Amino acid sequence: MRILIMTVTAGHGHNSTARAMEEHLSANGAEVTVLDMYKHISRTLFHMVDKGYLFSVTRTPRHFGRNYSIVERRKMPREILGRLNSNRLMAKRLASFFKNYQPQLIISTHVFASQVLDVLKQHGHLNVPFLGIVTDYCIHPFWETVPTTEYIVTANEIMRYAAERRGIEANRLLPLGIPISAKFSQRTDKREARAALKLDEHKTTILLMGGSMGYGDMLQTVADIDAMGQDYQLVCITGRNERLYKQLKQVETRSPLHICGFTDQVDLYMDAADCIITKPGGLTVTESLAKSLPMILVSPIPGHEERNANFLTNAGAAVLVSKHFPIAEAVYTVLGRPGRLELMREAISHIALPNAAAEISRFALELCKGNTPEEAACEPAGIC
Repeated sequence: MRILIMTVTAGHGHNSTARAMEEHLSANGAEVTVLDMYKHISRTLFHMVDKGYLFSVTRTPRHFGRNYSIVERRKMPREILGRLNSNRLMAKRLASFFKNYQPQLIISTHVFASQVLDVLKQHGHLNVPFLGIVTDYCIHPFWETVPTTEYIVTANEIMRYAAERRGIEANRLLPLGIPISAKFSQRTDKREARAALKLDEHKTTILLMGGSMGYGDMLQTVADIDAMGQDYQLVCITGRNERLYKQLKQVETRSPLHICGFTDQVDLYMDAADCIITKPGGLTVTESLAKSLPMILVSPIPGHEERNANFLTNAGAAVLVSKHFPIAEAVYTVLGRPGRLELMREAISHIALPNAAAEISRFALELCKGNTPEEAACEPAGIC
């Protein structure tokens, strides 16, 4: 079976989702190709989108959030999107690729890719099933504008009501979860994980993460938690943020402080921790849910991360740090009250879907049975 996964580099979550799906589908015998849509069309466009997204969420987050809310409130008809010059141009650039590759199924991890696929299908360039994956705990704007996407995978059944309100038919919704690497679906005993990472096996352990690039408030967070005077050990994963790594190395704390840069052992660090302090990115919180790890959420990006935080706090799986609820109070709420961790883990058990990638892969493989490569591409009408 030949399956194409289309992704868009706007942050790291969509690519991580694509890799998780590739991992599971390949393990089940499928021939899988992952295509970054913008990179294939134009490296200049790829860098513009990637750097533009990072600039927006780090330098002008309020502006990003306002635009997200505006688009979320306004419905844009599919016909308008199909006529947008950018979508038509990208569809033309991709048409020859599909004619040569001829997949039996296309999985999209970003709605922008789904919009371009929708144009291709409207004009007869594709005749294969589409499967879209939503990578956050909200329905992103525009998912209702891609009716040729036969199925849309959401992070949780709870999102069904919001999706239907946005005009997505119930029979197209698959509440199977957000795909993550298989290693996050497995568990290592807490003491074993701490021993493997050379951490104190008996101390309450707080894991601090800021995504692959780290985040700038980690220094102050460490200082505020250390000032509490509690017997915690802190583990900071700074990702690719070398400056933050060097700064933390210079910090003196009363509490044991362990600092790690970019690592492929995040799953083991999660097993070792009692709770995690993190930004509410879709993939990080999904990995935390899979590990049954209570969350303290900080600095959500206005837009999708704010909505992730709302979902998780309302579900009881996380607490959210704010101007009026600072980090020390959040840590005390989670770790200083008997039974609170157990209550949060219980809440997590009701919303976590740790085997999402396997379930989606199973569905995808069933979906593309009966579609041969010859049926995958048909004679195209012009994209005009």
